Amino acid sequence: MLTYKKTLLLFVTALSLAGCSGKLDEPQPDTSIDLDHVQPQQLPLLLQGAYKPDGVYYQSYPVWDIYSDDIVSIQGGTPTQFNPIGYDACNPTVEDGFGNGRTINSAYKSIGNANFIINYIRSKKLSDMQPLLGEALTIRAYQYTRLVETYGGVILTLETETDINKIRRDKNTEAEVYASIVADLTEAIPLLKDFTTSNAACKQTAQLLLARVYLQLGKHQEAGDLAQQVISSGKFSLVNSNYGQVFQFGSTSREMMWRGVDGPLSNNFNRYGMYSFYSPAAPFKGNSPGLTWISDELVKLYEPTDIRSQLLRRQRNAVTGQEVTYLLKFSTDTLQSTSSTYAIYPYIRYSEALLIAAEASARKGVVDVTYYNQLRTARKAGTKSNGDFADAAAFLKELENERRREFVGEGRRWQDMRRFGTAIPFLAAKGKDATRLYLPFNSTELARNPNLTQNKGY
Repeated sequence: MLTYKKTLLLFVTALSLAGCSGKLDEPQPDTSIDLDHVQPQQLPLLLQGAYKPDGVYYQSYPVWDIYSDDIVSIQGGTPTQFNPIGYDACNPTVEDGFGNGRTINSAYKSIGNANFIINYIRSKKLSDMQPLLGEALTIRAYQYTRLVETYGGVILTLETETDINKIRRDKNTEAEVYASIVADLTEAIPLLKDFTTSNAACKQTAQLLLARVYLQLGKHQEAGDLAQQVISSGKFSLVNSNYGQVFQFGSTSREMMWRGVDGPLSNNFNRYGMYSFYSPAAPFKGNSPGLTWISDELVKLYEPTDIRSQLLRRQRNAVTGQEVTYLLKFSTDTLQSTSSTYAIYPYIRYSEALLIAAEASARKGVVDVTYYNQLRTARKAGTKSNGDFADAAAFLKELENERRREFVGEGRRWQDMRRFGTAIPFLAAKGKDATRLYLPFNSTELARNPNLTQNKGY
């Protein structure tokens, strides 16, 4: 996989140049250094490169929400650029190098840095850098989770390999990728420290990420146990008034567990981040075309008192003339001064621990509304009793709806649709079949690696 080789050279070179420029985002990828020429004190800088979202991550982040039943988009594009209307139709193009191609590119950039750190610490037996090793393992697991959810099987690269003949090969199976993710997170959890900041991976984020993976794999007991550990850690709390503060860069809430941060951005920051996709057009502040909004079906799931509806805005769309509902979740920083402008990408939030714990029990046939009600109470929405649900299946349907209300726009809906059994009927209604559960490998990626087998249906 040529992308991975270039990524390794780019970020390793960035490390060698950092002493001159002080910036990790201005590398000159013409030289490289190996494990023997890196000093331990330089590893935290390389770790920051692994954390840093791709500069155009806002184009790949919303793909699965637009693909799903949560989001409607009539925003067009060219075959080689981001074309949201194509994802809305579950009909992505192989040529798309933006929403699709940048998904794989940004992930492997991060994986390249993580691999270097992991193999360096292991080869040097640096016992005092175990927390940093845990962070690198968690980052790698998170990025491979993104990839396996998007493509199924992908090339699994765990070493600092630069031999093009070894990189250019066919993909690993989906099961092999998931096994690697589980192994990384299992190793990382005891190495990591407890939560202190949402800008870095910690013990609880690794636990919840592994719980998410286990839930998707049908390992409900393991998923529930890990979610319970996060809840019992006492490190987090839910917002119960100003819901928008969760998504602000300078927030003091203890609800965001892990996020990506891109910035500071230029003075023309309204053109960056998820704001440019989900916000309405004028007269709302900003430069969004206003061509992407929440489905009416989802809007109807919110109760009037629900504080999450604070981030919904009903406005006329100038193109269609219809009243639609926009998502302001990523617009909460737009009134800050230009010196404080950052694009925020939520990775893991505490509310997911509550919903995973509730779902894990329901998957085993038990209706227990305790954690569901805890979230609903914080959101000022109505609560339920166990007897309000005829059986576990009915409760699972409500939990699916609650996840829609809670995580809209955060990239989780399509995986939820797959797990709850609603993805295939949704695809059928659009004239598609199960091959569209995944995206195609981008044509550029196939050209780089002739041995890579395209996903079925493309």
